[in-house]
Amino acid sequence: MRRLELPGRGEDMPRLEDRDIALIREQGIPGMKEMIRKVIESKLKNQPGNDGKQTPKAGNPVYKAMHACRCSSRKEVSRAHRIPAGRPLKDREMESVVNLLTRWIVREYNFYLEEEDQQKNLGQFA
Repeated sequence: MRRLELPGRGEDMPRLEDRDIALIREQGIPGMKEMIRKVIESKLKNQPGNDGKQTPKAGNPVYKAMHACRCSSRKEVSRAHRIPAGRPLKDREMESVVNLLTRWIVREYNFYLEEEDQQKNLGQFA
């Protein structure tokens, strides 16, 4: 299975907030990956009847990652990543989506830490 591509970081893309960072720190990356796997199994593994309306836009870093990576519905996964809709996700396809969302969360977490560091360094000019 090919490696799915991470999206860019445009102005309109979801960002992690303080509570998301706190959850990531509490769960750790392995815990987040397990959380992602559970969400994907419940929301995307089988073609849902309410496709396109099953994933909230906020409340959890996993949901933000799903929207940022265009994985919030099977139709969107099909268009963005060429994984056909209308059938259950294969194990390899599911792992690809889980890895994509994990990479997005790690990247955004690292950007959050960099921005936090930059804000601390600006304190000397205040």
